[in-house]
Amino acid sequence: MSQIHSSFAVDLEKLTNAGIRDPRSAAAMELIQSKSLTSDQRLFLSLWGSNLLKTTLFEPKKKIITAGQLVEVGYLIISGSLVGLEGEHIYRLGPGTVLGLAEGIVNQPSKMTVITATAVQARLIPFHKIDSIISALPTEMQGILQTIVKRTLALN
Repeated sequence: MSQIHSSFAVDLEKLTNAGIRDPRSAAAMELIQSKSLTSDQRLFLSLWGSNLLKTTLFEPKKKIITAGQLVEVGYLIISGSLVGLEGEHIYRLGPGTVLGLAEGIVNQPSKMTVITATAVQARLIPFHKIDSIISALPTEMQGILQTIVKRTLALN
């Protein structure tokens, strides 16, 4: 029997109610600086508005990650919904979800197949940029990041 889990990293209701459609708008900047957002919402808006990340669009029913294969690029989901399949587990994924980042950092195959349920807008997280940032970090910070990634992926 399958287990269904929902994972929406960011509740976009507050952002939608505030009329935020452009993360670089004055209203978005004001909201980011206010104390009314959670840290996840603030981070989401900052990444959504970053000039360093490109945007891509996926049609419904498009497989974007395949279990057992290396992940080529990470994704920050901006809008839409996806389904993640991992063995008997089914995950509903949405805005704020980050896909493939931990696996890509340590060059591990994905444990999950991810398929779009609706049209999806995502920001691309290229691993070559991540690698260059990580290599510039102090050794201690690299160790902390490595520990976080291993915990996220349940690796030894």
